Amino acid sequence: MSQPFGSNPDSNNPFSPRTDVQSAAPQRPATKPTMATVFGILNLVFGALSLLGQGFGLIMMLFLREKIEEISQQAIPVPGPWQWIGTGIQILLTCWLIYSGVRVLRGTMAGRSAFIAYCVGSLVIRPFIVAINLVAQHEQIQQQIAAGGAPLPPAAVIGIIIGAGLFALVLAEIYEVVGFFVIRSKNVTKQFQAWDEVVNGQRSNQTFNFN
Repeated sequence: MSQPFGSNPDSNNPFSPRTDVQSAAPQRPATKPTMATVFGILNLVFGALSLLGQGFGLIMMLFLREKIEEISQQAIPVPGPWQWIGTGIQILLTCWLIYSGVRVLRGTMAGRSAFIAYCVGSLVIRPFIVAINLVAQHEQIQQQIAAGGAPLPPAAVIGIIIGAGLFALVLAEIYEVVGFFVIRSKNVTKQFQAWDEVVNGQRSNQTFNFN
């Protein structure tokens, strides 16, 4: 026996909304963005390694320079003002790196902004650090030459300094450039926005559509 038109809207009415599973967009529960964990851990690891290296360098310059000179039988240049300035700026930048790592680990938009600010600040500051270190290295080379070391032609000294500075600058800024563009990508930004709402209590940990 046929049913009159409209008695079963799911089957007869062409304007009835579909309720089948195929019409639903794929969703997944909101979770902390993977990039938050990746960049947070990398920031902390790189920051810790940098602090260890800087601390070891300070110990050598302040307490072990004379002892090393006795063992190596070679004069070690005395740190000049430019080297201390470069070291101080580098330590501050490393602390900023660690701070942004702690913030971005939370996966919130504030942590994302802190990481982006570090990337931009590092890209601007690092060239000045490299320039300061180049001046300090030039002074040290001159001290070694004056102390009786093998003199180098001026062109060779300039080539070594410029080459070392450019190599250090490229390596130092690759990470910041990659991190800046990855964390500002559209999909990653949506993940940070969704998790930020969960952390700040604006939504429960329900499903969010990231498509």
